[in-house]
Amino acid sequence: MIGLNKYGRKTVLAIGTLITFLLLWQAYVSVFQVPPQILPAPLAFASKFWSNLTMGGIGAHIGTTLYEIFIGFVIGSLLGLVFGYLLAKSVLLERLFTPYIVLAQIAPKISIAPLFVLWFGLGASSKIALVILVVFFPIMVNTIIGIRSVERNMQDLLHILKANRWQRFYSVEIPYSLPSIMSGLKVSTTYAITGAVIGEMIGAKAGLGYLVILGSETFDINMILTAVLLLSVMGLILYLLSNYLEKKVLHWHESQEMIM
Repeated sequence: MIGLNKYGRKTVLAIGTLITFLLLWQAYVSVFQVPPQILPAPLAFASKFWSNLTMGGIGAHIGTTLYEIFIGFVIGSLLGLVFGYLLAKSVLLERLFTPYIVLAQIAPKISIAPLFVLWFGLGASSKIALVILVVFFPIMVNTIIGIRSVERNMQDLLHILKANRWQRFYSVEIPYSLPSIMSGLKVSTTYAITGAVIGEMIGAKAGLGYLVILGSETFDINMILTAVLLLSVMGLILYLLSNYLEKKVLHWHESQEMIM
């Protein structure tokens, strides 16, 4: 690995890890003679995976899940930012709403999902509602932390300079809160996928979570593994996109200098 830059070393390490995993998978299936309906060999699964991808309906299922994640993530993020800012600025609002918000988050999402299916139906609305719920809380909490991270000296300086509310918000509160908010957004991307899949597994007409349940009911291990692999790749891509966005937005912040 001498002569490779940082990204080259990461790429070689990732490929090496993948190859090692596939070899261990093949060895496990061969040594213990695992039946293909329980766990297929890597090459056999790769063939089935390609067949599933090329069949007509898989694209619609991927599109459904992505649509639910995108719409739910956008709405949940906006609500989290607005509520987070309001609660950070008002102790009264925080005392009024925080207990109910926490209760909604404490309740297991798999137990709430059937209620959403009953209220919003088997379509995308119930899954979007669940994604909004799981995305909202971490962004709200991180927004509160970010807004309240403004140093007391900076607040006193703004008071002396007689800065208005907009000037405080634009020049100080946003820069101070952005690192915390971006961390919340990165966490919420994985939560969004989880919320959409849970909703689809409880009750749906389409989506990758629906395929997991369909494969379980028909004992089709290849369909289950295909859906899980696609969800994993989807999650990885969303995480990389959020990480890229964080680097672009926070290029001035010391945390990015430490990474670089």
